[in-house]
Amino acid sequence: MTKEKTQRRKKPSAMSPKDFQGVEKRIVADPIIQQVRDFARHKGLLIYLVGGAIRDIILKREIKDYDFVVQEMTADFLDQLGDLLEASCFPMGKGRHEGVYRLVKREHTIDFAVMEGDTIDQDLLKRDLTINAIAYSFTEKHFFAPPQAVEDLKAGRIAPVSPQALQADPLRMLRAVRYRCTLPGFDLTQTLKYEITRHQGLISDVASERIRAELDGVILSPVPAHGLQLMHELGLLIRVVPELAPLEGLPQGRHHRTDALSHTIEVVGEVNRLMNEGPPFPFDPTDQDRLTLGYAALFHDLGKPATQSIDEGGEVHFYGHPQESSLLAEGIMRRLKFPNRVRDGVLLVVENHMRILTLARGEPKDSALRRLIHRMGDEIRLLLIIGLAEMGPKGHGDTDEQARFMDLCRRIWDLYEGEDLIAPAPLLKGRDLLALGHAPGPRMGEILAEVKKRQIAGELRNKEEALQFVKKEYAP
Repeated sequence: MTKEKTQRRKKPSAMSPKDFQGVEKRIVADPIIQQVRDFARHKGLLIYLVGGAIRDIILKREIKDYDFVVQEMTADFLDQLGDLLEASCFPMGKGRHEGVYRLVKREHTIDFAVMEGDTIDQDLLKRDLTINAIAYSFTEKHFFAPPQAVEDLKAGRIAPVSPQALQADPLRMLRAVRYRCTLPGFDLTQTLKYEITRHQGLISDVASERIRAELDGVILSPVPAHGLQLMHELGLLIRVVPELAPLEGLPQGRHHRTDALSHTIEVVGEVNRLMNEGPPFPFDPTDQDRLTLGYAALFHDLGKPATQSIDEGGEVHFYGHPQESSLLAEGIMRRLKFPNRVRDGVLLVVENHMRILTLARGEPKDSALRRLIHRMGDEIRLLLIIGLAEMGPKGHGDTDEQARFMDLCRRIWDLYEGEDLIAPAPLLKGRDLLALGHAPGPRMGEILAEVKKRQIAGELRNKEEALQFVKKEYAP
């Protein structure tokens, strides 16, 4: 067992107790922190709580992520701690030699990093942002931080720990934007904005999974549209999603008051507003729903530049752009390694995002709406929300069109709620056709498929109607 050691430092950076009044008490009262501290003490390891957990405790925010620094890592420490916490464990990056490990315990992540440098002071100076460069020693019962960390935390400033911070890990540029979106009252310093703009090209060197994780954080934040706009102003948005570049400056005709890129970002914001304030139907979105909708809004018009046409009257059209947008979105999500469940939902919503608006321009029958619900599955809820979001930012003020759209949304929702149109119980099975004298084979499958199609459309309501339909249309 490794003996616990106290670090030597020429000039301790322990902060004044008044800077962290009450924080220590809240730290040691946290059950996850207690378990990690006690287990590390049992193993004789010197361990520090660092970064975001301390920041969030100071700001009186809920802790979801914990970061610890250990002076050295024993082979069995993480495996045994994972068993104790009932948490899964895996290395971050390409392997354990990188010295960063993660435990996942339901909604919490617990990260461990091997100390960089000989002291905690040296380690903190290699971290990303000053507001994360705070550590607490369970052994010495002291806080350690560069003086600027406390000042920035009090002033709501997002600033790098050192001039080299962004080059050391370019992902920190995106992380700074995410913090702007998730920490109310905080903003990037002008120096940090300048440095990000200056080094924006380095983001291309970052692993795609890490980029997507930070993007997820922006999309799930309270202000995703602001985050995307800030990314664009800093040069990051087009670096990360170059497929958005052709949308900038692209006019969209009389139905829109902004270019395609501004419209896209506005729709992301409107989707977020609708989910927060509540759409005009019962819906409690999960994080996966929010990610699917946020990315669907971001990608929904990617295909407009390739499908733009102008008729003889000067009217701009984008025929077929949902399908083109879906193809481009698929390429982006494969490149950024999206999980399949999110990717499939985004593609389904993007490819169909114009359907409800198109239906609202006519007088659709219930059969058409029922088929759309079956096609979309539970994502029909997301399709309604993105349609409602698009109606807002257009800015053309057509109240009649908006009223028709709302009426259609209510009809669709009533049908969705009223009966199972996604996976209804079949009216007929193979044995029913055998009883009518049909022989086994491909034709029997075709008959059952047609019965199901008409069942979805509402043309066949029960087994008796289905049997009569088969007797009339399909002779044995």
